[in-house]
Amino acid sequence: MGLEIKKHLRTNLLCGASVVASMCLGITTASVAQDDAVTDDEVEEVVVTGSRLNVNQNLTGAAPVLTVGSEEIDVRGTIRIEDLINVLPQAFSGQASEVSNGASGTSTLNLRGLGAIRTLVLIDGKRLPYGASGFAPPNLDLVPTQLIERVDILTGGASAVYGSDAVGGVANFILKRDFEGIEIDAQAGFAQNGNSVPFFEQVLAASNIEAPGSVTDGEQIFVSLTLGANTDDGRGNVTLFAQYENQNEIVGADRTISACTLGASSNPVTSFGGFGCVGSSNFRRFANFGQGAAIRAAGNVSDVFQQEDGTLTPFVGGPAETFNFGALNFFQRPQERITLYSRGHYEISDSLEVYADLAYVDNQSDAQIAPTATFGTSQWTINCDNPFIQGGQGPNGEGASLFDVFGCSLPDANGNLPTEVSGLFASHRNVEGGNRNSFLANRAFRIAGGFRGTINDRWDFDLYGQFSRTSDESIATEDFIIDNVQQAFLVTTDENGNAVCIDPSGGCVPFNIFQRGPNGESLVTQEALDFATGVGIVTGNTEQVVVGANIQSDLGEYDIKSPWSDAGVGFLVGFEWRDDSLDQRPDQISQIPGGGFTGVGGATLPVEGSISVWELYTEVQIPLVTDAPFAKEISLNGQFRYSDYSTDGNGTQNNFDTETYGLQLTWAPVEDINFRAQYQRAVRAPNVIELFTGQNTGLPNLNAAGTNANGVQLFDPCASSAPIASAAACANTGVTAAQFGNVPDVIAGQTQSITGGNPGLSPESSDTFTVGLVFTPQAVPGLSVTVDYFDITVDDFITAGIPAQVVLDNCLATGDATFCDLITRGAGGTLAAGGPGTGFQSTNLNIANLETSGIDFQVQYAFDLADVGAGDVGQIRIDYAATYLDTFDFTPFPGGDPVVCAGAFGNSCVAPVNPSYRHRALFSWDTPWDLTTTVTWRYFSGTDNQSATAPDIDSELPTVQYVDLAANYQWNERLNFRAGVLNVFNRQAPVSIGAGPPLGNNNTFPTTFDTGRFFFFGVNYAL
Repeated sequence: MGLEIKKHLRTNLLCGASVVASMCLGITTASVAQDDAVTDDEVEEVVVTGSRLNVNQNLTGAAPVLTVGSEEIDVRGTIRIEDLINVLPQAFSGQASEVSNGASGTSTLNLRGLGAIRTLVLIDGKRLPYGASGFAPPNLDLVPTQLIERVDILTGGASAVYGSDAVGGVANFILKRDFEGIEIDAQAGFAQNGNSVPFFEQVLAASNIEAPGSVTDGEQIFVSLTLGANTDDGRGNVTLFAQYENQNEIVGADRTISACTLGASSNPVTSFGGFGCVGSSNFRRFANFGQGAAIRAAGNVSDVFQQEDGTLTPFVGGPAETFNFGALNFFQRPQERITLYSRGHYEISDSLEVYADLAYVDNQSDAQIAPTATFGTSQWTINCDNPFIQGGQGPNGEGASLFDVFGCSLPDANGNLPTEVSGLFASHRNVEGGNRNSFLANRAFRIAGGFRGTINDRWDFDLYGQFSRTSDESIATEDFIIDNVQQAFLVTTDENGNAVCIDPSGGCVPFNIFQRGPNGESLVTQEALDFATGVGIVTGNTEQVVVGANIQSDLGEYDIKSPWSDAGVGFLVGFEWRDDSLDQRPDQISQIPGGGFTGVGGATLPVEGSISVWELYTEVQIPLVTDAPFAKEISLNGQFRYSDYSTDGNGTQNNFDTETYGLQLTWAPVEDINFRAQYQRAVRAPNVIELFTGQNTGLPNLNAAGTNANGVQLFDPCASSAPIASAAACANTGVTAAQFGNVPDVIAGQTQSITGGNPGLSPESSDTFTVGLVFTPQAVPGLSVTVDYFDITVDDFITAGIPAQVVLDNCLATGDATFCDLITRGAGGTLAAGGPGTGFQSTNLNIANLETSGIDFQVQYAFDLADVGAGDVGQIRIDYAATYLDTFDFTPFPGGDPVVCAGAFGNSCVAPVNPSYRHRALFSWDTPWDLTTTVTWRYFSGTDNQSATAPDIDSELPTVQYVDLAANYQWNERLNFRAGVLNVFNRQAPVSIGAGPPLGNNNTFPTTFDTGRFFFFGVNYAL
């Protein structure tokens, strides 16, 4: 019966072929033309990460590569591929489903902690496109989890081999090539947390917040179907894959460590052990800070809190008067994903093969954070005859009056009362409307294929092309529209005594956050919410086109070889053309300068542009000595790539070129040991987002520079008739001789800056050095030990500008063009805000530097228990990988103090948590009873808080260790069961009060640390 099913499957896959239309023609044509048996010279695909050469594969590679096999996917119950890679010591936190605040809806890798944008992701050696129109790092959702044969992780530069972006390293996902049959895989899982954390239970109790009990949540289901068939003549294969995934949310309120937003507190009533539930003062709070002193002098309060019954009392803060926003944030986003993947290849002849891959993924998730607020930005204006602020505010008229709090009862110098007051703090949480939500959708399509083969049995070639397109959208709901809220705050009464908007346009409905009903109920109506809140929509798409070819040969066929080796010189030359384009379109309200919504930090501006590159590259492999005394093998490898870039966007074009190269040397004095060393020069070209994001105007403040000779306090030391700085120093900043002594000062310290993209960016460059050894003693079969030292330096690191004060101070002191070129003085030499172009350039700049170094360790050992006297009870396999991080220093601008990141968190490092030591160790027992059990030990050393403002209680994150258990049982030749528990002992995530976006959330870093146990159960049926 099984053979009949397979035969029927083969017929349908090969003849139907509508899913892989490009393969149909190749298979059908070739089936007619070729009936001969496959010869020894048939085309064979060889994927070697870190090299395009497939000759002399018996030679030892010089680049350190960590390989993860497909069996570890089952051991970890992996549904999301980033979860598999992130446990490796070379990987740091990246964008994942644990991220809610600021999420892009994509999943990324961050090798060496250099940033996901500096990690190149490949499938079978072919690069992935931009992940989304607003977030460039490649999206791992395109990788079909159950089709993975292995994952190769190469850390350090590899741009000479693969092109731009391989600065931190390369993750190459090698897929199964000749799958045949039917495979159905299903898995279910859920998170569980007992939540017994006595210390934080007491913190919650001090704030009258009930601690969550044992909870089960975050449920996941996953099912995949793989169909594969080989052609009757054995020359080809078609594989089809479909996958569906659904996971539920995990909310901060359901974990003891995150049931409230923590802060440092010494209040003996509302805190415990130095921690308290601080929440947000943007709740039911009203104030006039600008005139506060005058209001208080008149006998009134200027800062009040609205109690549940509406009474206005002086604001004192604490848990009772702040909003517990963190408990409502997602620890894990709900997500639904569909993945389709098809691949095929066929040998048209013994020397020519056609191949193609076709992929589609549709991923949808929700990012939830707490309800928005009319955040207290002291921006609101209210009319003093507003009926909502008249009289006392309690149910019986008791309590302070907003008429007094806002200063409406404060007469001017002429004794006149104001008609309206501006600059007010009027903050109300939108508990009536509910939590802010961003619906994130990302759909990606990718097709890659080509021809590979041999010429004259001596030259191997690969001619390839690929096209990728992503479309994404973000729909943000339940946020207040700034202009509508302001319009709804200006209220009067009509002829019938009803409250109405002074400006009724647009269907304005009064927004009454200033009073509460007789029973303490909110008086905010649904009609008012409908007017005050809105929807922000951002849509976009990206496209990538790649065309390339390379040809290679073992030149030993031409007798080109070292006189001390029988192996020939391997040689490869190729070219590649790549074009990446991007278009992001926010709706009109999202583009309003400063931000159209109260809960958004600023405007979301459109981005449109492209970057294309022509590249020529070559690679050579020279076996210098083989099979000689003390030189079992000595080989030299080298790569070189020339790239010519063109950018186009926002009406600007630019051209630049780069040269990257690499050199590797290996020496195996005997068969047991191999020494290796390499140097790589890598680059990362700026992406379209960094180049062409629309520019915006910011309003930074300068510090007071001091008092001049006339007793006038200055913000600009070059201002006034008696400048504090010298004429020479001021000339550095752009003050002319005629202007010196007449420059207007910055009003109230507020200057101006230009933020956003920079079409003039140049590529980042990096230098990677590695040296190490591979030890495989013949006396201990099954043992392999590798030790590698790495040192990576990234120059011209792209970052978002230098603070205005730093620019001004350094320019005055040094005259360095790095700083002085970022200053533009306006009319008369002023730096005051207002004039177009006046102020400081804070766009993306090539100004930072990053250096990291450390040691990687890997031990793999397999032995039969019978060999150690334990009886014939199977085999033990050990796979240990670790990294010791010696240095990780980030210098934000030339001459600045380095930010120390190794063993640290809480500073401006690229990665949020940087343990000095990490490891992942697997211990597997393959029993004779078709059962395999695996214990995984994950270790993160403690890290110190480097934040200058961190309190003592937040001085460190402790060492964290996790133990995972998994079992795999082969019921019969077709049916396999698996089950496991990650974080068996329910180790709670370490807590930090400074853990914030984008990768920190709910008092911890959930992309680094577990938020509880996770159970999974899976079944695999293969036919």
